[in-house]
Amino acid sequence: MWMADPHVISALRAKRAELSGELISAEKRILQLRDDIAGLDRTIRVFDPTAEPHTIRPILRRKKPTLIPRGQCSRAVLEILRYAHEPMTAREIAAQLAARYQIDASNTDANQKYAATRASSAAPMSNHFCISVAS
Repeated sequence: MWMADPHVISALRAKRAELSGELISAEKRILQLRDDIAGLDRTIRVFDPTAEPHTIRPILRRKKPTLIPRGQCSRAVLEILRYAHEPMTAREIAAQLAARYQIDASNTDANQKYAATRASSAAPMSNHFCISVAS
């Protein structure tokens, strides 16, 4: 009979325990949301007894796909500036960001506008055409 290494079994058990905990938390969240919706339905009926709250369409919020992972753009811009040997324009920074995150550069206008906007927000003290690099 074949047996797996004890550390593999231990890691799998730990992962299962973690996922089970997440599931329990999600189920609790679902119950809380149902209670909140029921409370809102009752409140709507107080103000409009003829209302049918179940006919209200839900709003589904989806995560927007991002070119650069959340929180990484400012860090990347500052790192690019840190290792630059001379002042850089926002377009140069955008080009380096595109290369770093393997962003398709065929639509250069859209990508550079996005990255240039992010580059400008990462260095708020620099509202000029060129972003200076500290020596």
